[in-house]
Amino acid sequence: MARKAWLLSLLLIFLISLGVFTLKGFGKEQRTKAKDDTAVISEKIEEVLKNQQDIIARLKDIRAQQDIIRVRASRR
Repeated sequence: MARKAWLLSLLLIFLISLGVFTLKGFGKEQRTKAKDDTAVISEKIEEVLKNQQDIIARLKDIRAQQDIIRVRASRR
């Protein structure tokens, strides 16, 4: 009887430790996934900001060209 209780307690400890390690593994996977999602989002934000800077630079060029056209038109 004592041997059965000892084996059952050993089996119970094994199952509990296996459950804990499994939960830890899933927790790491979710944290890693969250970090990966954050990295993807930050890359997309950087891309959008770069595109906005390009658009702003183009608009400045267009504005300068419009000023030149206005000066030429006023001379005529």
